[in-house]
Amino acid sequence: MKKGLLLLAAIVLTCTTTFAQKYGHVNTQEIFAAMPGADSLQIKLKAFETELTDIYTGMVSEFQTKKEKFDQEAGTMSSTVRQYREKELMDLQQRIMEFQEGVQSDMQEKQLELMQPFQDKILKAIEDVAKENGFAYIFDTQVLLYSEGGEDVSALVKKKLGIK
Repeated sequence: MKKGLLLLAAIVLTCTTTFAQKYGHVNTQEIFAAMPGADSLQIKLKAFETELTDIYTGMVSEFQTKKEKFDQEAGTMSSTVRQYREKELMDLQQRIMEFQEGVQSDMQEKQLELMQPFQDKILKAIEDVAKENGFAYIFDTQVLLYSEGGEDVSALVKKKLGIK
């Protein structure tokens, strides 16, 4: 009986130790902000946005100029010329609306393009830290809704990336 109890205790202890998993959390936004080159990413994104804004502003200015000229000369135009200019204005207005719609997706694509190398480095470092330190799970604190315990491995990931 005593041996059976001892054996049961050993099995329970072994199972408990085997199933005990190590959890950690990391703040990827904080790590990203500390990475070398992250600030230049924002500068590149702002430059791209400025370029798109300049194109949009030029299109709107062209439309306004042509519209004003059309309004001034409308009374003296033949019906054929009027129809041609109206169509020209409508086409320009349509291009402006299409451009506006495309700008948002262009900005998102550019942001993803610029951020991807940083994200890849961060994820690789997190994987390496998890493997080297025996973590079963590492959660991002930006998504984590509740945490009781676990280790903050942000410092280990920063060290892996060479960030001080």
